[in-house]
Amino acid sequence: MQIGNTTMTKLSNGTVVTDLDANTDNENLTGQGYTVRHIETWHRDGSDEMFIVWDAPQITEADLPY
Repeated sequence: MQIGNTTMTKLSNGTVVTDLDANTDNENLTGQGYTVRHIETWHRDGSDEMFIVWDAPQITEADLPY
């Protein structure tokens, strides 16, 4: 069951940002080879929101068509 924010933000450079508690999204990204760059805490309106910033998987020679 998805916990937390179900919205995922994907930037044009392949970086993805998810809610820290979005367990299903975070597990899927890990399974696809994404790695955690860092975790951010945003302080707004008297509450703290935590987000994971992911880096896209690295491309290897095996991924390139010949």
